[in-house]
Amino acid sequence: MCSSAGRTEHEIPHLRQAVDVTCNAIRHRMLIKIDRQEAINKFPILPLRHYDRKKDEEIFKSPKVFANYVLTLPSKSYRGHQKLLGAQIGYLVENLGYNHLVFLGDIDLAWLKRLDTYESFQDALQYLADNKIGKRFNGALQVDIDEIQTFIKNLSWLVHTNGIVQYVHFTDPGQNIVGNICQHGNVHISTKNKIADKKFKEIVSKSQFTYLTDISCTNKFSKSSVIKNRTIIV
Repeated sequence: MCSSAGRTEHEIPHLRQAVDVTCNAIRHRMLIKIDRQEAINKFPILPLRHYDRKKDEEIFKSPKVFANYVLTLPSKSYRGHQKLLGAQIGYLVENLGYNHLVFLGDIDLAWLKRLDTYESFQDALQYLADNKIGKRFNGALQVDIDEIQTFIKNLSWLVHTNGIVQYVHFTDPGQNIVGNICQHGNVHISTKNKIADKKFKEIVSKSQFTYLTDISCTNKFSKSSVIKNRTIIV
């Protein structure tokens, strides 16, 4: 385990430096980049979208799933909701029996496409940049369970504020579920088959998630339907 404890009188400086380098390497490996086409081939459950210029319309490729759900949380503020959302998604992953999730944007656009635009979401984009996500990277991100809470906090803010253009979906390594976080902070999730559905519902029943039964999501953190800090995509 990486430690920030102070140096002892017997510690050798160059060994201390080696430990620090190793700790930094481990931290960065919590977000692993996967080539876009490789991710598409490996995780066909992830939805895709592209624009057909001849037909002048968007073409959607959606997976065949067993059941669809919308999950919400008993949060009183969006900031508090972000923290709880990350913790509960982490709980879901862990109880599915995995140590990471894979995230991919549905259209072929860079994660940092809106870097250096609106100030409201630059910190969240900078988080990705600090984790070695380049300006042109359009592939998938494998996020370690120990990093899930921080990643979800930043991703949910990007979705909330339109800091990211594409719809970002996630799945577990076994592709039992596929989901995404909407602008209101709810989790839209689908199960792959009957077995996955049964296990998913068992986990949800022991979590803080509750099922949203409304047809459409609404902004429960404000009396207005307008989302504060949400920008316009041109």
